[in-house]
Amino acid sequence: MGRQRPYLGSKWLQVVEQALATRMGCRFPCVLEGTDIVRVYHVFCPDGAHLLHIRKWEKHSWDGKLDAASEFCIWVHVSMKAALFFAAAVIGSVFAGQRPQSIAFSWPEDDTKKHYDETMDPLTQNIPLDPASKDLRPPPPRVPETYGIFVGLSTFRDGHRCGYTLFTGFKRSVNPDRLYFGVVDQVNPEDLRCLDEYCKLAKAEWPDDECKYKAQIKIDERLADDSRGPTYARHHQQKLVGDQEFCLQLDAHSIFTNGWDKHLVDEWVSTENEMAVLSTYLHHCHDGYILPDGSNNAPDQLPHLCTTIRGGNGCVRTVGASMIQRPQYPQMQALWGAGLSFSKCHAEKRVLIDSHTLWMFDGEEFLRASHLWTYGYDMYSPSMRGTVIYHNYTSVPARFEHVKVDAELKRKQEEMGANRFKLMVGLPFKGLVDTEEWAKYDWGKVRPFEAFLDFSGITFEEGKKDAHSCKQLHWVPYVKPAQIEELLPGWRLRMPAAAAVDEGLPVAADDDDMPPNKKMRQEKPANFGIEATIEHPESGSYTGPLAFMCFGVVLFGVVVYTNDGMWSQTKRYFRLQHKARN
Repeated sequence: MGRQRPYLGSKWLQVVEQALATRMGCRFPCVLEGTDIVRVYHVFCPDGAHLLHIRKWEKHSWDGKLDAASEFCIWVHVSMKAALFFAAAVIGSVFAGQRPQSIAFSWPEDDTKKHYDETMDPLTQNIPLDPASKDLRPPPPRVPETYGIFVGLSTFRDGHRCGYTLFTGFKRSVNPDRLYFGVVDQVNPEDLRCLDEYCKLAKAEWPDDECKYKAQIKIDERLADDSRGPTYARHHQQKLVGDQEFCLQLDAHSIFTNGWDKHLVDEWVSTENEMAVLSTYLHHCHDGYILPDGSNNAPDQLPHLCTTIRGGNGCVRTVGASMIQRPQYPQMQALWGAGLSFSKCHAEKRVLIDSHTLWMFDGEEFLRASHLWTYGYDMYSPSMRGTVIYHNYTSVPARFEHVKVDAELKRKQEEMGANRFKLMVGLPFKGLVDTEEWAKYDWGKVRPFEAFLDFSGITFEEGKKDAHSCKQLHWVPYVKPAQIEELLPGWRLRMPAAAAVDEGLPVAADDDDMPPNKKMRQEKPANFGIEATIEHPESGSYTGPLAFMCFGVVLFGVVVYTNDGMWSQTKRYFRLQHKARN
């Protein structure tokens, strides 16, 4: 299999063995990481991390078997790499905070045109780009001492997998007593019910209860043949939200990992934005990411939504997901994914899902993103910490497109929904359009829709194509902040009192201005993260001879390891020494 792929260091490598067996396979060019001496490189693909055995194309032929000298060199390589990583962990924590996140994306959708941006700096993403607004910040997150989480699911004739979703959610939650599910269960008379399937699992797990946590599950059962697409189902799903603090939307065939609720809230808090919405497409659950005991083994490559095209109905479609390499912070994005959406519940109560876009698939996620943004919300893709839920991508038992409905009626409803989309975004259309409850589902007033188009790169101008948003985005201040200020008593969109803004990071308002009995996340000091510099304390903890010697060894190792010529000479030396002894 002689497929050629470019190495990031501008060297050409040739694959000499296929990737290890995977369920989905690699559908995009992979990011290679390694060195020519080891001849085994880690290949990070969209559906997991796999190994490829490769060799340099230009020289150093190899018969596929490592001789003793190569094995010795591998040991040297691995030992040095481990030492460098250990040293970085001990004396380089500041550097770790400085490392930017990198993204790989296709634009246009073509495997031969893979793009990389290694300058994603999420620690600055809440700082506006406009110099006139550089001192403004989004409202800081507010988390009460105790809180409930609502999980909304809409399922279509998929009771077995839906029941398992509920089961893993309760079983692997830190606070199951404060967890609530709302399920729109679209079934036909002969189908399995989501609640029944959950109760079977719950009875086996907690035999002392007939169906533990059943009282915390709301079911809106509907006839499957009355289904009219995902937006119609999610419209009814929103009605199941109670007085919980946080709301999570998922597909009804998702699987949770241990401690997911705590980790997800911690991830949301780390956005430093009360109006944050964590959203993404989930990884498949059968790639070794969920260990048998429910522990999480998150992949290195995590999805980030930043590219769009037009679907068959002329509406906006998100082009799969781009990949960020081991993100340590939530990354601001312009798009929203239906696979996972986590926010404060005021987002679900303020930004309603339009029930007049029947049968819509392409266009649903764009409408949700644009409405959330114009209402003052900001989307972020989760980091490694927030990747705690996975998706079952095996074949679904049935699809809503195949419900029994009059063909002409369906065609008319599809046309009216698509035309409603076009009317909303200002596109011309032909045929019927549904304008019922127009004001109820119009754009928000906090930020204008036109500003969202600029922010996302999406355009509806004739003859133009969308631009990608696979770059570091920055928070856009509210044009009309009154609604947000009313929602969050005590917060005002105003200049921060502290003078540390020039250091490049947001600062919190004065404690006296914070609402009583509300715990707010403390902002990081101005010398934290990307803008930080290394400061040696006067105590001399790093001034001793041992520290200097360690630093010198690490510095020498870095120079040798990153310099091809010196590394080659080092390898040659060890080979000769090994052969001389043998």
